[in-house]
Amino acid sequence: MTNASQKYVHHFLKHPYLWTTALTVGWFAINIVVLATTTIMELSRTNQSVQIWQPFCWEISSQIIILLLIPVGIFVSDRWLATLGFKMRMTMHLILTIPFSAIHVAGMVGIRQLWYHLMGVHYSFGNFPVGFLYEYRKDAQTYLTIGLAILGYRFIVRRLRGEASYLTNSEENENPEPGIHPERLLIKKLGREFLIQTRDIEWIEASGNYANLHIKDSVYPMRITMDKLEKLLPSNFVRIHRSTIVNLEKVQEVESLDSGDHQVTLHNKKTLTLSRRYREEFKNLLRPS
Repeated sequence: MTNASQKYVHHFLKHPYLWTTALTVGWFAINIVVLATTTIMELSRTNQSVQIWQPFCWEISSQIIILLLIPVGIFVSDRWLATLGFKMRMTMHLILTIPFSAIHVAGMVGIRQLWYHLMGVHYSFGNFPVGFLYEYRKDAQTYLTIGLAILGYRFIVRRLRGEASYLTNSEENENPEPGIHPERLLIKKLGREFLIQTRDIEWIEASGNYANLHIKDSVYPMRITMDKLEKLLPSNFVRIHRSTIVNLEKVQEVESLDSGDHQVTLHNKKTLTLSRRYREEFKNLLRPS
């Protein structure tokens, strides 16, 4: 990998949400232009009259709703479907294509009706059963395509970040017994392997089937549940939220906000939410014995 490539990879891993947003919005913008201009050219070939804004209205209204549905779909999948078996998870995704399509159709029709009204023109979706079936076929394919794209994207990110696993006395034992707290983790990254110290982990966040280990500017995904990881970590790692574990040695202060909520600030100035469920236990651990 060249220095220029490493620079972009480092920036990508340091600002993943910025890159994800830019790539997603860019892809949808290109999609809108290509599909709208394709429609205009196809209609002109058959001598059908259409105002130039109409194809853009059709595509923009459709793409906006799909764009808004993506984070909702990711949340539902990571929150409720990630722990299901493969067959059940695929079945649930198949079922979810129906509400996905229904929301998509309702949203885009609403936008088109408003747009057409502002242009002084009436918009009609036509025969609803036929129209919905027509859209559902495309929406089911879109749902599947987006799902595969997200899986591919996450796979690439994990490859770039590296994936963590416990290093025990027996290299074949990847699941140490509860009560045993391994001091080192093995990181596999782009064909290379290196070790990190467990004590260097600053905080951990849940991400579907993975737990993301935050160490300085790096994030290492580990395929393990938060409950299991919590049992394997030393006592200085404490749960502060259903999706967050923090290293007490990295905590700088705990602050009560005007809203009544609490937040934990680490030495690196990262702030994390302290859930009410774990607040008292966390504060007790911070008090000197």
